[in-house]
Amino acid sequence: MVINKAFVLLAFLCCSFVNTVNSQSEDRDIKLNVLSYSANLQPDVEKKYLRGDVTINFLLDPNINEVIFDSGSLQITRVVGESVTRFVQQDKKLIITLADRPKSENQVQIFYDGRPSRGFILPEPGQAHTLYFTSEWMVCNDAPDDKAKFNLTLLIPADKICIASGTLIKKVSKGAKVLYSWSQDYETPSYTFGFVIGSFNKFEAKYHQKELNYYSKNNTSTELETIFSKTGDMLDYFEDRSGMPYVQNPYSQILIGNHYQEMSGFSILSDSYGKLVLSDSTETNLISHELAHQWWGNSITCESWNHFWLNEGFATFMSAAYNEHRFGKEKYNADIDSYFKVYKVIKDSGKDKPLVFSSWSNPTKDDRNLVYFKGAYVLHLLRKELGEQKFWDGIKSFSQKYSGKSVNTLQFQETMEEATGQDMDKFFNKWIYGKEE
Repeated sequence: MVINKAFVLLAFLCCSFVNTVNSQSEDRDIKLNVLSYSANLQPDVEKKYLRGDVTINFLLDPNINEVIFDSGSLQITRVVGESVTRFVQQDKKLIITLADRPKSENQVQIFYDGRPSRGFILPEPGQAHTLYFTSEWMVCNDAPDDKAKFNLTLLIPADKICIASGTLIKKVSKGAKVLYSWSQDYETPSYTFGFVIGSFNKFEAKYHQKELNYYSKNNTSTELETIFSKTGDMLDYFEDRSGMPYVQNPYSQILIGNHYQEMSGFSILSDSYGKLVLSDSTETNLISHELAHQWWGNSITCESWNHFWLNEGFATFMSAAYNEHRFGKEKYNADIDSYFKVYKVIKDSGKDKPLVFSSWSNPTKDDRNLVYFKGAYVLHLLRKELGEQKFWDGIKSFSQKYSGKSVNTLQFQETMEEATGQDMDKFFNKWIYGKEE
């Protein structure tokens, strides 16, 4: 059984970005807690240039006089704030010195510009989208466990539209340009923030009071309706399995460029992917995979990249589980078999590793495939180990307990044990921690 055609690309394209480290805690016991980002951007799509500013509200122990943010290749021009005394940039970090202050609450406003080398993609003339590296277009804390609210204004040419994380609050004409304002009033990690700019065909749907929007330059509205026709059913399925509602409105899907990524409130899928689905209606794994991330990844987030399998293994497994719901057990077994075969090649070559990595600073292609496909296969084995009722009860308990939070593998194990009444040490040691007895 050959693995789904687009999934190989997904593992290669979607994992290589995750090599950042929480700069606040790398060398010292310093915990930064960003509460919100409010960014104002003026991107030039033709020149791959942007100028902007971001106001960051954060908590930091008042005894700490230095705060560090990720700044990618951006050039910082000014930093202002009540407690700011100076700033420097080095090694893609912005280091701000703070004066003595009586409280943990802080606010800084950072002005910057630049031509990002990554993270701000121009797939073709007149189009742009963000990808993974949020700190390449907005100064932020890249750490996955630091979740925050997000506000964004974008000033773009009037002949373009934009889609972004959050809810569209207003749209104001400014001569030859339009100012879009978006607001996300719940917290997600900064790598899930993003936007898309371009001219697109669009199909709009409504499902249980949720707005569903589909965009493409090269597919008609009728084709978009067909490609994403099962999105509402997927929403129902993941809400049922997680016991948690989809919290954002709308949910958008955009066919653009050559990448796949979940964002908060929308997903980017390769422009060519629509043709694949139109030719084979069973090739919807990537639609369900990216949607699954709205629960497992965006809402329930690995506390560090060492536990990245909790994001990608879950989403990959859930896409197979949805296929079982839609097409039956044979399709599910075919998906699981294809995941196992990817894992077996790695294992047979002597490159197998525990799913909890000791470091994710320089992952290989095999490492990326392990978190996706070994991760999904191990969840399948856990399902067999526990049986249907206990497994899905445990998944629901885990999803409800950690909704909106960051989580590690031990917390997942403990939740499954609490929900099922079974000791999981032997299974987790063998399949996840790599501690053969």
